Amino acid sequence: MKNWSSEQQCKRRNEVFELYRKQMGDCIDDAGSYHGKETEINFRERIWHCLQLLEGSKKQVYTANRILEKLQMEKCHFAPMNCMQILLHYEDILEQSIITKLEDYVRSSLILQSGSKVRFPMYNDNFAAMATFTLLTAGERFADKAMFEEGVKRLNQLRELYTRCGAVMEYCSPTYTPLTILCMAEICNYVKDPEIRALALKCEERGWAEAASHYHAPSGHLAGPYSRAYTVDSVGHPHLLNFVLYLVFGDDIFINPIRDMFPPRTGQIIHCGLERLMLPNMVWQYSTTYHCPDYLAELLLSKTYPFTAISRTECLPSRITGYKTDVNTGEKIFVDNAIEFPATSGPIYTYMTKDFSLGTAHSQFHDGGLSESFYITYRKKVPASDLADTGIVLSRYLINEREPETLIPYNVYGTAHGSIGFRDEGRKFGMQHEACSLVVYKPKHFEADSISSLKVSLIFPCHFAGVEEIRIGDQKAESCDFMSSQPETVFVKDGPVYMAFTPLALTDHGRKAAVRVQYVNNYIMISFYNYEGPARSFDMKELFLTSSGFAAHVKTTGDFPDIEAFIQYVNSFTLSDTTTLSEDAYTRWISYGAKNGPDLRFAYSPISEGIMIAAINGRPRPDPVFQATGLNADRLPFISDKA
Repeated sequence: MKNWSSEQQCKRRNEVFELYRKQMGDCIDDAGSYHGKETEINFRERIWHCLQLLEGSKKQVYTANRILEKLQMEKCHFAPMNCMQILLHYEDILEQSIITKLEDYVRSSLILQSGSKVRFPMYNDNFAAMATFTLLTAGERFADKAMFEEGVKRLNQLRELYTRCGAVMEYCSPTYTPLTILCMAEICNYVKDPEIRALALKCEERGWAEAASHYHAPSGHLAGPYSRAYTVDSVGHPHLLNFVLYLVFGDDIFINPIRDMFPPRTGQIIHCGLERLMLPNMVWQYSTTYHCPDYLAELLLSKTYPFTAISRTECLPSRITGYKTDVNTGEKIFVDNAIEFPATSGPIYTYMTKDFSLGTAHSQFHDGGLSESFYITYRKKVPASDLADTGIVLSRYLINEREPETLIPYNVYGTAHGSIGFRDEGRKFGMQHEACSLVVYKPKHFEADSISSLKVSLIFPCHFAGVEEIRIGDQKAESCDFMSSQPETVFVKDGPVYMAFTPLALTDHGRKAAVRVQYVNNYIMISFYNYEGPARSFDMKELFLTSSGFAAHVKTTGDFPDIEAFIQYVNSFTLSDTTTLSEDAYTRWISYGAKNGPDLRFAYSPISEGIMIAAINGRPRPDPVFQATGLNADRLPFISDKA
């Protein structure tokens, strides 16, 4: 029997639900009162909680009916789907009054679900996926042909997107990729129309292709880049993707809820509360049976390395909002700027060896605030068998010395609660060839009237372990409070992995240090500065023309005899990064390359963000719809469809 069979999924679902019930089974009583260890559980989470009760004993089924009976229904993008799931899964054990209540709620939600803003593609593709399930299943249940056709329309929007893109707009998100897969799986499981079920199964297959081509089994993490990433995702701590992969693949997923959620370990990031969100959300992700094709299951678990995945993605335009400080009162004033960031399309690129993954996006998702356009996962030990055996690197442009999230210990679980996310305050564009990445940054125009520092930082989460060695140029950083007055490459060794980060042109607005290594909260930060000094104002043009960014190399100890040989290799690369003015418009020109390495060329407008050149070794960078080592892309649904 295959490890990912429906029977094996059922076995693991029961295993996790039993652990959940031991911790939270009685947290809501028959009167609807909450008795958990955290703050009050919310509306949708109460519904998710009922999903496991309805799989339990007669007493637990009775309690689920009582919770649903007393539930105050609210407007929500999630709950209509959840109510339809309960009706479809458990109607025979629901009381008639509960059935009527849920049906009335779903009917009342269909206008919102069928609205023109909820469609593929959108920033919240998961909203469109949930709406598709709800419209199709409710349309069938209520004989509402118009709503059913709206669901068909959205499913065909997704099919059309998959003919021109390798992944949805909300791509490679440890939070939202599994949610969209869940929606397609539930359409396959519960829609009666056989043609729609078959189409949804193909869409689910494409979701699994996205996950399979980006999961790095040796480090236990989803490789980047990520479209949307909350703190728990960014630092690589267990979240929804780990939960779903364990349900489907079992112990082959070593970062999993059995080991890491009952209870979480000290220092582990918990997204918006363990009882309040993460555990009920896990129950929802376990509310279906998934259909991962054998060939994608094998790709996910047993890649041949080195491995490369390239997917074309699209992103709608966005506007930036922010705050400025009143110079007289110090009050923060909300500013709704008219500036619009352009729509984009291009490749997300991921390269893997057994020891690491490196991923780079062509541009940021939305305004770039909660996206990981540059991302490294790696193993600190060989083999890695525990969360603490793994490492992550991400980047942020930071204004006024913002620190990674302040971690607030829970007094019950001894864990840490990271807030929703640690926002990037820069705009970034990237390109990559194998283990070399080029990331071009400029600051956004937040706090333009009161800026005391501008920097781009490489961030190493160190909740369980630090790194072995850091060097700035040829000097070892003996402590995490080390600086250089000149821009220099920073080298890092950790376990079997070497990393190097070379600053691009760093516009010097005045600074104490060009490079600084610091330990802040639970993070090592390697920062390249544009400004550090008294608070001053910067006009918008000055910020947009502030050059920043870095080139990154990731290699292994098997590639070089020692770190000195790796340093010599990186130092063989030459960098040119200049900004010119022609016809009253600015162009930033960057070239980075070596005789025995890739040659990367990039040119764009730092003000309008139009990209003119993105070339690798003299050729336009690859931009296939979908490409992955060892996989014939034409095997995937829709790739070879004609528009």
